[in-house]
Amino acid sequence: MTSSAIDVAPILETILDGRTKGIPATTAPFALGDIADKNWNVLREDMPLPLMVLKRSNLDYNAHVFLDYLSANSLSLAPHGKTTMSPQLFDEQLRHGAWGVTAATINQVQVMRHYGVSRIVLANQLVGKSNVLSLVADMNSDPGFEFFCFVDSIDQIENIQRHLENTVQSRPIGVLVEIGASGGRTGVRHKEQAMAVIKALRAAPDQFSFCGIGAFEGAIPGLEQSATPVNDYADLIIEIISDTPQSAYADLDEFILTGGGSSYFDIIAERFKTLKISVPVRVLLRSGCYVTNDHGACRTAQEEARQDPNRHWNSEFRPALEVWSYVQSLPEPGLGFLTMGKRDVPFDAGLPMPFKRYRPGAGFLDVGECDIFSTNDQHAYVRLERDSDWKVGDMICSGISHPCTAFDKWRFIPVVNDEYDVIDGVLTFF
Repeated sequence: MTSSAIDVAPILETILDGRTKGIPATTAPFALGDIADKNWNVLREDMPLPLMVLKRSNLDYNAHVFLDYLSANSLSLAPHGKTTMSPQLFDEQLRHGAWGVTAATINQVQVMRHYGVSRIVLANQLVGKSNVLSLVADMNSDPGFEFFCFVDSIDQIENIQRHLENTVQSRPIGVLVEIGASGGRTGVRHKEQAMAVIKALRAAPDQFSFCGIGAFEGAIPGLEQSATPVNDYADLIIEIISDTPQSAYADLDEFILTGGGSSYFDIIAERFKTLKISVPVRVLLRSGCYVTNDHGACRTAQEEARQDPNRHWNSEFRPALEVWSYVQSLPEPGLGFLTMGKRDVPFDAGLPMPFKRYRPGAGFLDVGECDIFSTNDQHAYVRLERDSDWKVGDMICSGISHPCTAFDKWRFIPVVNDEYDVIDGVLTFF
């Protein structure tokens, strides 16, 4: 069963004007839903640069590729919403078969709930009075809201219980016990710890419902050498579940087993699919970056998966995010500057990569040998060939590395067709 699509109509009524990054300064206020009527085109310089755009054709392509993979392997998906924090894109993901949406913080949960997401996995620890009470209040007010969070210690369980002492719960909080890796991020490290946490949850059935196991393989030490640690980690998880007393989950309609970020989801899926217990198992991936992929870290991870004969991923996502900027200065041979910087593009997992050049009045030109080697807040430093024919005013299209830290720099992102006509727009809520 998938989660129902959500109501994004209120977002389309949002008024934009020249104060909005990416909107021409002289534009009178208008509703986002009317943006296609503006007949703007990026290559005509109708919109100010820098500008991050979403390619409609590649968004659709990625959605269908992943849906085919999920269907062929009997997998479920709760894409990580932190990647885009765009309810409009959540809606598209749900319409393409997502079972739910994943959040990393209660604030993200609140945004998702505001627009009607009815099934959410908080792939993180639920800690603190305000977070606990707001979550329980939402569950109490909406019987149709399904929620699951990660728990990895008895201390965390007791922290939640302390804040629930004077609170009436209409139903228990859904809990997934998180298994971690030594030297990695959160999660219990050993089988004995996992059993103790499960026992503590089962001892408080009015407050908690043990629903399965959560994991994240992307922060395991040693991945810079090979993907082998992912296999070992997945095997540990299967071993822990296999040794869990049947009584811990015998009353469940299904056992949720969730992992799978954006780089090793195929390994996790293959390992998790081997689990056989007395109740149905839902193998739930939480990949988020597939929706746009990128020209950097995500693309590299996908290529490595396809080239590894032991992996189970043979498809290819297409990068749907592009950032356009102007050449603003060529102060010396071999050095250029673009009108974008840390405020506009990610830099945590690699710098942007110029791959297209457009000169107004002349058309597309060869971008030449070039690379961005540094960024300031609003400048990108570009190393050029000394005889480069770049000119001030040329429009440079760059790919990015790491969608999660690209979306958070833009409140408004135009959606364009392959001719760069603006046909739609999305808003983000970071």
